[in-house]
Amino acid sequence: MTTFQVTDGVHGIDAELFDSGFLSAYLFDDDEPTLVDPGHAAGAGTVLDGVRECGVDPADLQHVVCSHVHVDHAGAASAVLDAAPDADVHIHEMTAPHLADPADLIASSREAMGEQFAAMGEQDPVPEDRIVEVPGDGTTLDIGANTLELIHAPGHSPDHFAIWNAERDLLFAAECLGGYLERADNFFPPSTLPNFDVGLIEDAIARLREFDPEHVLFPHFGAWPGDPGAVFENAERELHRYDERIRELHDETGSVAETKARVREELMAVSPPYDPVVEEFYTSLVTDGYLKYHGRL
Repeated sequence: MTTFQVTDGVHGIDAELFDSGFLSAYLFDDDEPTLVDPGHAAGAGTVLDGVRECGVDPADLQHVVCSHVHVDHAGAASAVLDAAPDADVHIHEMTAPHLADPADLIASSREAMGEQFAAMGEQDPVPEDRIVEVPGDGTTLDIGANTLELIHAPGHSPDHFAIWNAERDLLFAAECLGGYLERADNFFPPSTLPNFDVGLIEDAIARLREFDPEHVLFPHFGAWPGDPGAVFENAERELHRYDERIRELHDETGSVAETKARVREELMAVSPPYDPVVEEFYTSLVTDGYLKYHGRL
C-alpha cells in the first residue's frame, strides 16, 4: 500500500492499477472527509485500505466525488459507498445514470480496452438515492475548513470536472491537462475514446491556468513535482505535439496498428520503468482518441 501526503489534510492513495504510480485517489480529510476519484472497481479494497492508512475510517466518509464516469475513476464508487453508509457520490448529471445502471458503460469500456479491461473489474450499480447529480455549471462542496469547487472542464470527456480547493491553492486537474508519469518523466495528453476534443482541452487548460495554483494533482499520477506554472506549458505543448505526430505517423503508415506501434516506441516510451501494460494501455487510448477526433477511425 502506498499513500502520500500532498499537503496538510490532503493525501494521495495509489490504487495500484497495472503498476504502482499509475492511478491515484485523493482523500481530503476535513470535518466531512471526502474521497476524490475512488478509482477502478477491482481496486476498491486497496483504496479503502489507503483511507484507513491515512487515519480516516471509511465509514466516516461523507462525500465521494467522481471527476468523470470513466471506469478507472468512478468504477469503485459502489464498493466505496458500501463501506461509507453516510456518503453520497457526486458526478455530472450527464453521466449519473451510468452509475445507477453501468451495463452500457461496462460494455463500451470492455470494447475500448480489450483484454486490459479485466484489470479494471466490473462495477456494481450505485443506488440512485445516493447519487448527487452535479449540474453543468458545477457546484461547491463545503467540507469544513475547506471548499471543493467542481469546475466543468470538458475535453477529455463531456462530463469532466476539475476541482479547485481555494483555501490551499490546490487544483485537482483530473485529466484536463493530461497526465505525468514521474518515474519515466513523461507527460502525455488527455486523448481517449469516445469524445476527446482538442479545442475543448485548449479551453480547459486556459481556464485552469487562471487559478494560478500552488499544487496541481493528477489521477495519473500524483502531485506535479515542478513549478506549477510549467504544468500548463507542458499540457499545451504535448496536446499539440501528439496531435501533429500521430497524424503524421498515420499518413506514413496508412495503418492504425502500425501507427500505434510507432506511437508506443516514439512518444509513450514509459516501459521500463513502468509495466509494459501501462505503455500499451495509453498508446491505444491516445492514438485512437486523436484519430477519431480527426475522423480517421
